[in-house]
Amino acid sequence: MKGSRLPGQLAQILVLLLMCLPSLATANTGEQKKVIGKYEVHYIGLSTSFLPEKAAAAYNIPRSGSLGYMSISVLNTELGDMPTPITAKVTGQVENLIGQARDISFREIIEQNAVYYITTLRFDDKDTYRVTLSVTPDGETEPLTVKFNQKFYEEDEQ
Repeated sequence: MKGSRLPGQLAQILVLLLMCLPSLATANTGEQKKVIGKYEVHYIGLSTSFLPEKAAAAYNIPRSGSLGYMSISVLNTELGDMPTPITAKVTGQVENLIGQARDISFREIIEQNAVYYITTLRFDDKDTYRVTLSVTPDGETEPLTVKFNQKFYEEDEQ
């Protein structure tokens, strides 16, 4: 949603969720990102019921305890003093631990100082999913491969 009325709010919500909800931390704890060369790929996964109603409505995200939300952002570390959000082509696949896989597609959200790629997916409570992303930053020809595990927890709508 270009020109959204809630510029930066989604980023603030995600940061607050990461700080306030210990169940969102991965087994590694700490920041959820992969650094590949001059790029940082940040990611988060959680139940959509954690998203505040206004933010979910603004981005047309249904809230449900069994619907997962993933957000990906790509930063270039060589464009200035601070890592700079950039656009990219982002596609992916999720696979549960018994090998059932499905493709996931992302939609792009561009705000004043941020670019996000978001998707939703159904999940089973406390299941861990292997996520494989193909991220091609604009201007690059070869995609970056990002792999991580994400555990989702079913939550009641707040």
